[in-house]
Amino acid sequence: MAEKRPKIISIGNAITDVITFASEEFLTKNGMIKNAMNLIEHKRSEEIDKLIHNSTIVAGGSAANTAACLSKFNCSSHFIGRIGNDNYGINYENSLRKQSVETHLITDLKLPTARSYIFVSPDKERTMNTYLGASINLKPDDISENLIKSADLIYVEGYLYDAPKGPECWQKIGNLSKKYGTKIALSLSDSWCVDRHREKLKNFISEYTDMVVCNKEELLLMFGGTVDTAILRLKKIAESGSVTDGKNGAVAFFQNETRKIEALNKDYISDTTGAGDFYAAGFILGQILTSNLDISLDLGSMLAAKVIRQIGASPSADVANEIFNKYQDFFVH
Repeated sequence: MAEKRPKIISIGNAITDVITFASEEFLTKNGMIKNAMNLIEHKRSEEIDKLIHNSTIVAGGSAANTAACLSKFNCSSHFIGRIGNDNYGINYENSLRKQSVETHLITDLKLPTARSYIFVSPDKERTMNTYLGASINLKPDDISENLIKSADLIYVEGYLYDAPKGPECWQKIGNLSKKYGTKIALSLSDSWCVDRHREKLKNFISEYTDMVVCNKEELLLMFGGTVDTAILRLKKIAESGSVTDGKNGAVAFFQNETRKIEALNKDYISDTTGAGDFYAAGFILGQILTSNLDISLDLGSMLAAKVIRQIGASPSADVANEIFNKYQDFFVH
């Protein structure tokens, strides 16, 4: 049983999710590439704003989604990110606070709050138009040494590395975590992140990272070969890790031990937004509390199965109930 609330600091891009339903005809008419993440400029974001009706607006971004999910398990869950001086920024902070996340948000006076317009088509696929705005202006000075020192684990999203000061932020996180004995968990985030920064990511994992969470595509881009050989290569540079493969489930390792799990929800899917982020929350939680791979895989899979039944990645009030009932001995109430 956990004797205290683990303190987890999540760091990444603060992006407001604006989620709505759209037909394929709408996507084509408005020049959007279906089932893709399209980076857009501020002017285009303003144009899309005018096309949106009946949307759900919540605090998003990969690491923030994970932080919100972790907060439901009585963790001391914190998030560091950068927002703009606008209504989207105000809504972003309020949204995370409602989720019981401790926010450490820096207000950027030059750039607007980032936003991702997520159009869910009838086949449940997502088409994303993302304006990164203030989110990628995070700087090393925005990251508190005292927070790193006081944390049990720092969770960093791979997207952050692509920011202008991202590599410097990562270096600070790595150096301080090593100085204070704070563990680091890393999400590879996206295939293009891996493709752009493959060798630097490998070096960071080898030198600083305790835990890696990724999907099959990211793993293969990082190491090449088959899934099995790629996992063996990841094992050489990380103590713990997990690889998800959609409907095929997930595999995880801790030191020399390896386990697999089947996907828990293959059919009842409303929206896949946040599936990887919720999976990461469950896997990280399981590793912090138990180091048991079967439990870690189960927690991650249960949360991923839960989030894809809803619209958006804001955790519902009852997201943790099933896990609390199944693993009640592991959580401080």
